[in-house]
Amino acid sequence: MSYSFHGRAAVDQVLSGRDEEMGTVRRFLERSSRSGGSCRVSGEPGIGKSALLDQVAETASRDGAWLVLRANGFEYEARLGFAGLNQLMLPVTDSLTSLPDPHRGVVSAALGVEAGAPPNQLLVAMSLLVWLRRLSRPRPVLLIVDDLQWLDRASAITLSLVARRLDGLPVGLLAAHRSGSESFLDEHTETLSLGPLDDADAVQLVKRRSARLHPSVRRRVVQEAGGNPLALVELPRALTSGEERGGDRLPVTLRLTERLRGPYAARIDALAPPTRRLLLLAALDGSDGVPLAPVVTAGAAHLAPAEEQGLVWVDHQAQRLRFRHPLVRAATVDLASPAERRAAHRQLARLAVDPALRAMHLGEAALGVDERAAVALLEAGRLSLARGDVVQAITHMVRAAELTAEPRERARRLTEAAYLGASFSGSLAAARTLLERARRADPDTTNTLGAAAAAAAHLLNSDGDIDTAHRMLTAALADADPRSADPVAVEAAVTTLMAVCTVGGRATLWAVFDDAVVRFSGVLPRALVLSAETVGDPARSRTATLDELDTLVEAVDADAHPVRVLQVGLAGQYVDRLPRAAVERVVAGARTGGAVAAGANGLILLAGNAYLEGRWGDADDLAGECVDWCRENGYPTLEWGALDVRMRIAAARGDRELLHAAHDRMRQGAVPRRALAVRTLTANARGLAALGEARFDDAYAHFLDVAAPGQFPDHGQVGLWSVLDVVEAAVCAGRVDEARAHLAAAADLGLREISPRLRFFCDAAAAMTADDGFSRSAFARVVADPAATTWPFHLARVELAYGDRLRRGREMRQAREHLERAIELFEALGATPWRERAAASLRSTGRTRRRADAAGGSGLTPQEYEIARLAASGLTNRQIGSRLFLSPRTVGGHLYRVFPKLGITTRAALRDALTGRDPEHGHAVSSTGSALRVT
Repeated sequence: MSYSFHGRAAVDQVLSGRDEEMGTVRRFLERSSRSGGSCRVSGEPGIGKSALLDQVAETASRDGAWLVLRANGFEYEARLGFAGLNQLMLPVTDSLTSLPDPHRGVVSAALGVEAGAPPNQLLVAMSLLVWLRRLSRPRPVLLIVDDLQWLDRASAITLSLVARRLDGLPVGLLAAHRSGSESFLDEHTETLSLGPLDDADAVQLVKRRSARLHPSVRRRVVQEAGGNPLALVELPRALTSGEERGGDRLPVTLRLTERLRGPYAARIDALAPPTRRLLLLAALDGSDGVPLAPVVTAGAAHLAPAEEQGLVWVDHQAQRLRFRHPLVRAATVDLASPAERRAAHRQLARLAVDPALRAMHLGEAALGVDERAAVALLEAGRLSLARGDVVQAITHMVRAAELTAEPRERARRLTEAAYLGASFSGSLAAARTLLERARRADPDTTNTLGAAAAAAAHLLNSDGDIDTAHRMLTAALADADPRSADPVAVEAAVTTLMAVCTVGGRATLWAVFDDAVVRFSGVLPRALVLSAETVGDPARSRTATLDELDTLVEAVDADAHPVRVLQVGLAGQYVDRLPRAAVERVVAGARTGGAVAAGANGLILLAGNAYLEGRWGDADDLAGECVDWCRENGYPTLEWGALDVRMRIAAARGDRELLHAAHDRMRQGAVPRRALAVRTLTANARGLAALGEARFDDAYAHFLDVAAPGQFPDHGQVGLWSVLDVVEAAVCAGRVDEARAHLAAAADLGLREISPRLRFFCDAAAAMTADDGFSRSAFARVVADPAATTWPFHLARVELAYGDRLRRGREMRQAREHLERAIELFEALGATPWRERAAASLRSTGRTRRRADAAGGSGLTPQEYEIARLAASGLTNRQIGSRLFLSPRTVGGHLYRVFPKLGITTRAALRDALTGRDPEHGHAVSSTGSALRVT
């Protein structure tokens, strides 16, 4: 049973990130239930003290385990003697009659239940102890007091006397007070200090309570809340709907609700004007640890009152001022008038050394249009972008547009911000809002190259039609003059067009892109120019192109510019040139609330690389993270890239459920939009799954949907990934001529020279297609290459093929060596179907000897046993022969000899005859219980 006379908003009842603290309280309750004790919880306003007490009360009173009595300190009752004690004990006053005199009279007078002179605190404490002893006989008692700093003095002193005398009583006292306030509980009381939530718990709390926030806005909330749970919930409530989505720029400091402003307002208002002006300058400076010189130093004496109030502290040695909490900074700005803020920004602009900071202050100080400030902000946006902060770049550009008088220029700046929002920051709703604002500023802006790029990026990344986006960009680029077009708009349009063509998956779409790269090559970044080959038609990438790309990869490795990093990363994705460290920085920035769409692109690149290198756990985690981001922010097209990686892993591991689910999601979203690249991605994954399950004809048919053997179509991308897959499927399906034709086409294109991985694939394919007289040396060279271990999945497949070739040549001992190595690699990857294929081949070499049966019956050879097992599973002779590289006629001959050995006459009886086989020890038990001898 729990008694409480205070209401709590739902926000205070959310307890996040307090597992350790709750563990401390649980241990306190366990001790108190036996021998009594007291504990005080301290922390700043809003840190979660009340939420913790609520949780404790709920837990303790569950199933009647404790009698829970609660009270709350109130400022307006602080002068009323024993008001807190009255609130605490009022629910159980009906039990006062059981107290003997004089205890009943003392407590009754103190609580105001009966008339009488107020007794002293010691008498009340002694009588209260007697009462608590009686109340605790059926079950322990828990006294919970919140806001102890506002409890009336008489109640506080009484409770402090009680706390020191609880030894031996099953009574616990749990009280909470603000840090720095008097608690009346002595040093013998256990103390639990609540600190701020860490960033991970803070993010989870904001996600749960304010799910609509764009990640960049969530990051601001987490930064300014400083780990304060109340602030994490309250700050989003002061945002507009546009600010929530990232469409409207956020203020320098987030606005506070009255609930957040209250704890600081009185202290800030009490400061003299010079002190408040200094605090406002520091609050608007925008950096952590504001330099004192030169402004603050001149008036350093005015800071003493702010330090005394606990609002700031001054590090005189480092000459810096720091706010005690980010909410103090926000409250300082929130309580200043607009005119005071503008004046402070003007002063800070004059003092700023950093150009971006100076521009920000000029923009905030401006009232109405101001082209000088707008130009400075535009440059600041470019600088922020180069530093890797896409969100800040968009903020500067939007503010620049607001300060721009000329309608066409205002619209141009808004469309540039919209493009960055749709393509990189991950805010499609904000991009749509900015495009609409641009159209209102200048209705003709819809015909500009920049607007086409932003609108097409929005269509591409949401659920828009691919052909419509292509037509928009085609028309805009055709009208643009290379001599006068805005280079920024050209880059945006060509970048978006490349993505549209990639997703569209049709060679006909690429002609416009190729033409645009040629026409605008003088103003385009080199990575984008090189992408005409390495992305548009990677199989035909020239050596000179690849050499230049190598130089760009090396140069961008230390670059923070996410747009440039992704341009190089995307240019290298099909030709195995990934600036991994730089892409990881882009992803790290997105994880902390930065450019989500840029980070999603980075995750796809990293996941694809991890898949090829056999780091499938990493690949699946990265792809899964990307899927979550895309679904949270509404980016279905980017999600397909992550699902492609997950499909390939699922195909290799035999996870049909995940494979089908990803396939269906991709096809359902892509087909209506004419995003035909999805067809080749899903066909590639389904072909890989069939190959692992030894359905070689099915695998061959699926790979035909990517490209016919011997062909690498113009502007085909997936075909470069599946060189080895196509050859392996063709060889295993008995189509060796087609496999050789595919390898010859790869050789004609010089695929071996593109990258070490493609060289390995081509060499492995050559070994698989070689005549028996040459295959052994070809396989030996491939598996002995030290670089081969970089791609463990593909190396394992080569080992399997090598072992099968040796087995068919009756070189069983050598075959086992390679088959066992294949099994080991497949097991490490979790590639179960492939492992089973290799294990079946190993069994057919007689690697595992079966023990003889007690009756001495006839035995099966390893080959006969494997054929019998496969036939019992329902496979036809042709399917068995496909798996074991035997003709259907040979399979039939083996089964003809198997039947009399097993004592059966029909194929249907095979399963029963083989029932009970022990896979660990390699023997089979017949239906009569005897072990079958396999020699």
